[in-house]
Amino acid sequence: MNQVKLPALVGESPLAILAAIGTLRLIHDFVDEGARLSWDPADRAPVLHSKLPSVDAVAEELAEIVAEMPDDVVVPGGPAGFPLERIGTKGSDPMRPLPGGMADLFATLTAGSCESEVDTVAIWMGSLVTDLVFRKPAKKGESPVGMVSQFIAGAGQQTIATMLEKSHESVRSHPEYLYQALAGWRRVEGVTGEYLDHRAIWSATDDPRGQNGKMRGVPGATWLALMSYPLWTTTAAGKQPRTSGWHTADRRRQELRLPLWQEPLGPAAIKALVEHPVLEGKGETKTLDAAALRLLGIFHVCNAHRRQTDGGKSAGVLVPVS
Repeated sequence: MNQVKLPALVGESPLAILAAIGTLRLIHDFVDEGARLSWDPADRAPVLHSKLPSVDAVAEELAEIVAEMPDDVVVPGGPAGFPLERIGTKGSDPMRPLPGGMADLFATLTAGSCESEVDTVAIWMGSLVTDLVFRKPAKKGESPVGMVSQFIAGAGQQTIATMLEKSHESVRSHPEYLYQALAGWRRVEGVTGEYLDHRAIWSATDDPRGQNGKMRGVPGATWLALMSYPLWTTTAAGKQPRTSGWHTADRRRQELRLPLWQEPLGPAAIKALVEHPVLEGKGETKTLDAAALRLLGIFHVCNAHRRQTDGGKSAGVLVPVS
């Protein structure tokens, strides 16, 4: 088995860590079921353990996965018509289930699909939405709708469908973005990074033309990060959604905690590690137990909070704090 370091995905930001995990999931599910992922404690770079011999080979396989997807499919292995698109600009995201409507929504999404497509929809739905907690209607006469994953921070009229479609189209049109995601990031104007990347937001001082509020994300890394989502589960904690990796820290602030580990792990083991109770922390301050982390092979935890941007309409961009 080869060990290929992915130098651009150093585990110091949520985007990089999620993109590395997304890479592993795709290679494991579509190329080499023996693939594993670890992190180098020396530089916190991810290492892909698989039959693939180089970064170039990994990027080529990822590009082939995208190229082989039918034109009307936006997630690898999924059916056409998933996720549901909103008709017009009014109303809630049709992917948000109505009370008691999760089964009906799933049936609609999988009608006429083969078994593997049904399985793909199931893991995506379990990650993206929950019907265990609901968003209150914004207007009188509207129905409450289910909540979305804590990883999703869409702004304005964005829906789950537009989130996935836009990112998919970027790597479909520019397969070189996938190599850049693994080997060396290049920022592209107009790419939001789906609010996983605080460096995507440029101020007037960052912009050579002095323009404020421009977004310059890394399209390949963004798509790969989205491809990690099927590993996570969105459920409920009280009256709020709770997604794998997210915790209530001090002052009830929501905090994302993503570990880096030394031993090569497959997708199921990574999910178990990210969801391990030790990452919840102890006491009122939810402090992490360093000794307990070491016993699990974890040598670093990336903590991140959402920060609202000036004039922003999203839930905020993820900013690493450690």
